[in-house]
Amino acid sequence: MKQFQIKPVIQCFSSFSEFSELSNFTQEDCIFTVRHLHEKWFKPLASPSSVLLFEDYGSGEPTDEMIDHILADFNKLNCKRVIAVGGGSVLDIAKFLALKPTMSSALDMFEGKAPLVKDKELILVPTTCGTGSEMTSISIAGIPSKGTKKGLVAEALFADKAALIPELLYGLPRQVMVTSSLDAMAHAMESFVAPRAHAYSELFSMESIRLLLKSYNILLSNDKADAVQNVAEDLMKASNYAGIAFGNVGVGAVHALAYPLGEKYHVFHGEACSRFLSAVFQVYRTKKPGGKTQSLSLLLAQALDCPEGQDPWEAMDKLLDQLLPSKPLREYGMTEADIEPFADSVVREQQRLLVNNYVELSRDEIRDIFKKLW
Repeated sequence: MKQFQIKPVIQCFSSFSEFSELSNFTQEDCIFTVRHLHEKWFKPLASPSSVLLFEDYGSGEPTDEMIDHILADFNKLNCKRVIAVGGGSVLDIAKFLALKPTMSSALDMFEGKAPLVKDKELILVPTTCGTGSEMTSISIAGIPSKGTKKGLVAEALFADKAALIPELLYGLPRQVMVTSSLDAMAHAMESFVAPRAHAYSELFSMESIRLLLKSYNILLSNDKADAVQNVAEDLMKASNYAGIAFGNVGVGAVHALAYPLGEKYHVFHGEACSRFLSAVFQVYRTKKPGGKTQSLSLLLAQALDCPEGQDPWEAMDKLLDQLLPSKPLREYGMTEADIEPFADSVVREQQRLLVNNYVELSRDEIRDIFKKLW
């Protein structure tokens, strides 16, 4: 049986002003965001809502320990609605704030040892264009005690509303926009070839890929500051579409291999995914050259307007390399001694993702990808 759902209500706003006017913030709300967004967008409103700022609890991507500290403070507020505005880290954490309080730790939740019951309204407002977290029932966090990241999937983590406001991307640095959107590219491509993919998920995967490649060409052909504004709406939609696709059918080895690199060496998630994208798909294409990878090759050739005879994967790599120059994993700090433990970590901790691979990858094949890219 194939199943497909778009769970949160999607609201599209022309501006933050329109969003704030219709949101009617009250003292029973908690706004969870980062400091610069609060200063720019929320502080001028002088709303009576409680505010929690991500930076007060740490930096970088979220960990289970960070989530525990935030929950401890949030549970003192007695709020009935959570409005989270930020990138994937903020949105992923906010999903826990909407749950019924429990004495369990975040680690217990990630390991399936604690019940998850949603009892607050949750509105997610993305300010980057990569995770698609506003559309998924997934939360990702680093687990320092285990040296990796883990994902939690549960119906209780769905938002009630996803608010899309392209204006919030206008101030995003060009490089952040690129690395963020590369996460969406990995979502779209992995979900397209996932074993559970079907006609409905494929529609969103394909349109996401088209919008991303179109936007990348615009960014590369225009160095002006307003180039970011010109692609903001398309990149936000691409991220959203990819979130819908992978939220239904999952992602696989690209994300699985990216997790230990990101956790140990603090590589931005989208950049980590981009390092493994072509290498993983090359193995897929070698082991099973027909089927969905062939369809994906045709899609890339059309989107990149490749002349007859040109390898669309080489054309994509060239395009992505112009946006974010590739470099070996050793330049992120990874050592040769990490290769075997990283392969073991992927096999041990990421079975949730590896079952979504286009073809099965052995532990040695995973190790060889790390070795090749190192």
